[in-house]
Amino acid sequence: MEKARWQERPRRRGRHHNESTVILGIKNNITLTIFITVITTFLVYKQWHAPRQDASRITYKLDVADLEYGLAQCALNQQRPVVDKKLASSRLAAQSGAGTRTILHNATLIDGDGTVTRECIIEMQGGIFTRVSKDALSILALASPNDRVVDLHGRIVTPGLVDIHSHVGVRETPQLWATEDVTEISAPVTPWARAVDAFKPHDGAIPVIASGGVTTSLVLTGAKNQISGEGVVVKMKRANSVQGMLLKTAESGGKPQRYLKMAMGENQKRQFEHVPGGPSTRLGESYWFRKAYDNARRLKREQDRWCEAASTAKGAMLITQEYPRSLEWQTLVDVLRGDMRVNVHGYETEDILAMFDHADEFGFNITALHHALHADLVMDQIKARDIAVVGFSDSWGDKKELYNVSSSFPAKVVEHGIPLALTRDHPAEHGQWLVYEAQIAHHFGLDVESAISSIISVPARLLGLDNRLGFIRPGYDGDLVVWDRHPLQVGATPLEVYIDGNSVVRASDRLWEGSESSSYPKEAPASRSSGLPENACVSGQSDIVVRGLRTSFIGADGLRNDQPEIGNLTVVIREGRIACVGERRCDTIARQAAEDSIPSIDLQDGHMLPGLTIVTRQHGLVEMRQEPSTSDGATAGEEYSRPISGRFGIKFDGIHLERAHRSGVTRIVTPPLTNGFFHGISALFRSGAKSVLDDGAIVETSAALHFTIGHDGKSSQTPSITSQISKLRDLLTIDKHLHPVYQTAAEGDIAVVVHTNNKDVIAHMVALKKETGAHIVIMGGSEAHLVATELAEASMPVIVAPFWGCEPLFWDARNCLPGPPLTDRLGPQLLIDAGVQVAISNWDDTNNHIRNSIWEASWIAGHGNRSLALDLVSKNIEDVLQLPRSRDFVIYEGDPFNFGARVALIFEEGKVQRCHPDVDEN
Repeated sequence: MEKARWQERPRRRGRHHNESTVILGIKNNITLTIFITVITTFLVYKQWHAPRQDASRITYKLDVADLEYGLAQCALNQQRPVVDKKLASSRLAAQSGAGTRTILHNATLIDGDGTVTRECIIEMQGGIFTRVSKDALSILALASPNDRVVDLHGRIVTPGLVDIHSHVGVRETPQLWATEDVTEISAPVTPWARAVDAFKPHDGAIPVIASGGVTTSLVLTGAKNQISGEGVVVKMKRANSVQGMLLKTAESGGKPQRYLKMAMGENQKRQFEHVPGGPSTRLGESYWFRKAYDNARRLKREQDRWCEAASTAKGAMLITQEYPRSLEWQTLVDVLRGDMRVNVHGYETEDILAMFDHADEFGFNITALHHALHADLVMDQIKARDIAVVGFSDSWGDKKELYNVSSSFPAKVVEHGIPLALTRDHPAEHGQWLVYEAQIAHHFGLDVESAISSIISVPARLLGLDNRLGFIRPGYDGDLVVWDRHPLQVGATPLEVYIDGNSVVRASDRLWEGSESSSYPKEAPASRSSGLPENACVSGQSDIVVRGLRTSFIGADGLRNDQPEIGNLTVVIREGRIACVGERRCDTIARQAAEDSIPSIDLQDGHMLPGLTIVTRQHGLVEMRQEPSTSDGATAGEEYSRPISGRFGIKFDGIHLERAHRSGVTRIVTPPLTNGFFHGISALFRSGAKSVLDDGAIVETSAALHFTIGHDGKSSQTPSITSQISKLRDLLTIDKHLHPVYQTAAEGDIAVVVHTNNKDVIAHMVALKKETGAHIVIMGGSEAHLVATELAEASMPVIVAPFWGCEPLFWDARNCLPGPPLTDRLGPQLLIDAGVQVAISNWDDTNNHIRNSIWEASWIAGHGNRSLALDLVSKNIEDVLQLPRSRDFVIYEGDPFNFGARVALIFEEGKVQRCHPDVDEN
């Protein structure tokens, strides 16, 4: 279909963005009520006084109750949901003034649109904000002994965060078959399904998500079928029933705001590929959409004809059939009438444009395109229709429809004038860290105000609830977050979260006191510079001088220093080796380099670090997890006598390796893929190599032996966790003869990496190490903090993955620590406190978070502890796996441990490999 066709279409009116088009107010409701009453009275009178007839000649007369129902529906059909802009003032007017007040003063308010007000005082009472002012005396003077008065000492507060795409409560964590109720897959189209009917108020994720500052979530049905049903808005507070969490979307009366979930793309093809009659292509998907809306359109016409016939007293007398209704199609009729906000899941441009075609054919509006990670290719069409984008800042790569996504996607959307909301799609990404999406988007160029609004005010407006959510204003819901630092800084954490004026989580006094330190910045970090500076850096150089370094973790021997050298530093590189790093002591060597016409570059705020080393699940072996042809393939995990080596499957031509290298990750450890217990032998390789033939492409052919113990490790030969542990013990004792690598492992000369999260399995590994002397390393370790003392005593290291150690998606990780403000420390921090050697890595099967490793290390280490942060992603990995020390180094402009830095130069194998690389491949 030609692009011009889409460009020439007239812009359709946006029902949700122009509230002046609402056609029926309170006066109209009164008029219609009177009309219905008059007609009903007339018909009752006529039937009561009608002459008696022979029973055989009586024609059917509509029951009065059925007639009243139909007339009421006709009246409702003329109404639309409204955003009552007077709600806040009416709430204030209704306030009695009774009850305890919460008064927060000396606050730095960052409102939902990013506007900053310092020295602010905020009052909450009766579940709403009652006053917001800079006049502290006028409020504090009226405070009573029963009021809660808190001096925030300049700390930052924001409105509660709003996640507009969540499955909390319908995909309970830890995930079990019994509680998986997100999508009804009995048919491709199920508009009658409702998330509220399956919502579980005791989902353990609810308080954890709230602890991240998320106070409101739109809980949507899933994306395995095409029209999956109606979502529901909840407040993230504890309750024993969903009724205690529901947000009333029509507090002023009238029709409530409602939300439909539809989806196009790969998910539906996979789900129904082998189901007779189900769609297996995008062609079939479009048919099912059109068929569903055609049914709804027919029903709507029948309803409209009934209402037209019933619009007069005479016509109502002649009606013999009840008002047309359909449990199956009424939801879509409501869409066609403009009563629902339509949210469409889809990624590719063909999905987006096809959905526009369906919307035009049947006459409905789309509120938001969800995910839509290729929407930057059709932004003119999206903007013309006044549609928003709800997306990710850093989730891409595991299937074709979200492969090769631009890192600056959020910034591009906003720069084009399209409303942007960011989401975590919990539990696809844990909802606790919604602010992390905004942080990463800001790093890649999204301005501060838009980053803040993308998780607060924009989603509130897309819900039609910006009259009560998204801002700290008198009369709005008392949803507020107190932060320990600016929310766009690495590691930003709520100290206290209020929902409806009540504190639902508060950090310990220790964390409150610690946040008063100057090391907790109150200003946003800079965004990463995207310009390409003009300098003398050229790939392939073996001689270069770099000036303007503030810190260097690399010594003159080219290896990592324990502590950084700080100052106005210069590094001189001659013949592929560092000749000098320092201040004045390098002047002579630098002058000689200048006389030899060696190129020199000057940096602003330069920092020199070793290249990062990360252990991953499948880098170099898989490009798109859901496309088998892009994968090396997986073994059954039972090849004990001939363990395979991952080095033979490494491919260097994928964008995952490319982007990892461009971000400063120069070395990666990947084990062979398995569907069972035994992976095989991992290899350490250079992420920036072009092929296995490059110098140093494979750094270490035998990095470690890898085993998975847990549900994922179950196979025909190891169907239980008991059999898995028994088999590993045999390989390190009585079956060492099966292959020399087991003897090497038993002697501690090669690491035995056990991928597991459960604390009891970890305890068994401690016992096995004591029995065999093997160098066993835990990777995963979500529950490792529960046996931290035992791990430290056994000198057993833990490679934590994911970095925070707490994504309790599955049963064996359910006791992980969520971290502040619910607990003072994250799991990895408790391990470090106990003396366990810790590293962090990536075991994400979507492959896409590896380049964030240095921020995540900084998060764990704490602000200012850069040496520990660097150890977590370099030296500790090398020590834990007994790998050779890296001689790679990476020079950054900007602090690499915080957002906003960029790679200026990557040096490996004796020469410059990259100069100021873009984050994405060319």
